[in-house]
Amino acid sequence: MARRACAVLAIALGACGNAHEPSPLPGRASGSGGSAGPGAAGSAGPRTTGSAAGGCEPLPFAVSSPVPEASGAAWFTLDGRRVLVIVGDSGNHGAYGVVDPDTGATTETGRLPLGDGAHGAVNDDIEGLAARGDRLYGLTSSGWIRVWQRSGAGFALVDGPYALGPIDLPDRKSNDRPPDGDGMVCGGGTVNCGRNYEGLCLAPAPGSGACAGFAAAKADGHLYCVTEQAGRLAVHHDRAIEVTRPGALADCAFSDDGALWAGSNLFDLGRVYRVTGWDDPAHARAELVGALPIGFPEVVAARGDVVYRMSDMGGAPSLMARFRCPR
Repeated sequence: MARRACAVLAIALGACGNAHEPSPLPGRASGSGGSAGPGAAGSAGPRTTGSAAGGCEPLPFAVSSPVPEASGAAWFTLDGRRVLVIVGDSGNHGAYGVVDPDTGATTETGRLPLGDGAHGAVNDDIEGLAARGDRLYGLTSSGWIRVWQRSGAGFALVDGPYALGPIDLPDRKSNDRPPDGDGMVCGGGTVNCGRNYEGLCLAPAPGSGACAGFAAAKADGHLYCVTEQAGRLAVHHDRAIEVTRPGALADCAFSDDGALWAGSNLFDLGRVYRVTGWDDPAHARAELVGALPIGFPEVVAARGDVVYRMSDMGGAPSLMARFRCPR
């Protein structure tokens, strides 16, 4: 993970000396026309409002979890209590942990079963994690879904791996650039290809809007609408919310009250955004809440006005932090 270490070093050397305004997208002056986003002809870039760090206040929390390379997190009810389940990405074979949302203590660790083809046809690069009811949904960077349910002292795979849509992108790494055309899924065996998904979020109230949730694409900085079709998730290129620059979007999350949040990595200074109007992606806006960098932040989670960030530094442990942010 040398690139992540270099990014952290760049920030330490002063890259975040002025984190007051979101940077313009590459190749685009602030306020200029044009966009690489879907259906965004004439757009001046992400529909982003807000400024500065937002006054978020650090709260007491464990500084790390033994789970390696925390890349996704989901709220889950376990033994009658809401907890955060976190998961590691490529090379960690489904490593997960259960984190107490009040103290940060990791109370359980294990491995999520990956099913056939986990280390061949479909990789173990679980970058996004979301929950609905008693099911956990994991999304790989290539656009493939697995579904788990609680079973005994761990979890059982109950569906997948399956693709979020037609396999319509070549199996080559994205290099943090969006692919040409409107393809959404690449072959399951390739890591960081195509849209290079980094996050998955599902709304707590099914049927509350046209989208059941979103897949966060690092390659172009967009949240793409996900719907449920015949009991499985499907992604849609024509319903997207532009949040940040290509290469920077790290995760998305719904809080229990239905608010949608998005988090970026250090290439966007570890910022957190609140996305309003998400049930109508064409008119949604990403409002800057604050820059909340910790290590190389890849996870965002929220409960009310409390925001959680977790970091993928290329190994174990994974850094964690908790903040209270004004609404």
